[in-house]
Amino acid sequence: MKRNLKLMYIISFLQGLVFYAPISLLYRIERGLSVSQFFILEFILLFIVVITEIPWGYFADKYGYKRTLIISYLLFFLGRVSLLFCNGFVGFLCQTILTALGISGASGCDTAFLYNVCNKNESEKIFGRYNAFNSLAVFISAITSYFFISISMEVAVFMTTISYGISVILICFASDVKIEKSNHKKSLIIKDSFKDFSNVKWILVFVISIAIISEISYGISINLGQIHFEEIGFNIKYLGYISAFSEILGILSCKTYILSEKFGQNKTLKFMLNIMLICVAILIFTRNIFISIIAICLLSGLISIVSTIALDIKNKSIIKNRATILSIYSMLGSIISAFINIIIGFYADIYLKYAFIACFFIISIGIGGIYIYFRKSINCGKNIQ
Repeated sequence: MKRNLKLMYIISFLQGLVFYAPISLLYRIERGLSVSQFFILEFILLFIVVITEIPWGYFADKYGYKRTLIISYLLFFLGRVSLLFCNGFVGFLCQTILTALGISGASGCDTAFLYNVCNKNESEKIFGRYNAFNSLAVFISAITSYFFISISMEVAVFMTTISYGISVILICFASDVKIEKSNHKKSLIIKDSFKDFSNVKWILVFVISIAIISEISYGISINLGQIHFEEIGFNIKYLGYISAFSEILGILSCKTYILSEKFGQNKTLKFMLNIMLICVAILIFTRNIFISIIAICLLSGLISIVSTIALDIKNKSIIKNRATILSIYSMLGSIISAFINIIIGFYADIYLKYAFIACFFIISIGIGGIYIYFRKSINCGKNIQ
């Protein structure tokens, strides 16, 4: 089982090595894709993820996590390879379909696999390390991407492809895990999968709230942040270094369990979320470059710590059909993300400050949902010790 953990850590690292990330849109434009077509493909990707999440979850619970991960990582790899040959909308559409299937297949299955191979009392530590390895890779690729991009965009894509190809090979050396399956009829599978079915509505509140918070953090640090920095006169060629700096907190997520053990998951999570809320509020008013960098880096980094705790809480609420339930959680998150993107995009087209104000109110709703979960969940005492 220790070998499985080591392999998953390495795979998490390899899949964070996306050397073409800083020029992903520019690469597509150079190959005949318009900006509007890019966002259409983003919507298509999200739509495919939503409709395939639950089928993938059923497949994983029926045929095994290892087999599902092999197929998913292979699809990921093929999606990266196809980038080298894509030209125009149709080519990138095929690439989007492969990537979406890889995302939905691995989503939930990788964390379900990790949860089944680790000591349940150390699950938060394991999830923290898993996220930290990915953050470390993002940090390294953000710094080194300039070297590959300076040679050519294709070299940056090619190097990314190699790391994803190695991931496919490595997962083949993992040993599969025993899956706790439900013996009930399909109509009762969902009910049978939770430790306490009466608590399901509150865990769903938690899942939706985390999805809201994650999407706002991602939307600001990746998209709105770029526009904000350009407006206040920051040289955008250094954005990669800001991304690298923001990953430092993500790397520290491997130590999240220490904070949880000392202060409890409840207090730790609330503290992190309150800092994130303050960061969004600051971005509404500031035009100072250094304050903006700190606020956006904190948002990007803290979500890694928050996600580590969230993964632990989600997994501890489930006893059977883990991949299926986690896929449902992921599907809900994708739906929430789609609506948030529409709202934020609408306000960003009018005035960036309006978009930040909208982000503040939306993330406040998400944080409010977390507070409700901790207060109302009849099973929270088991989850947040």
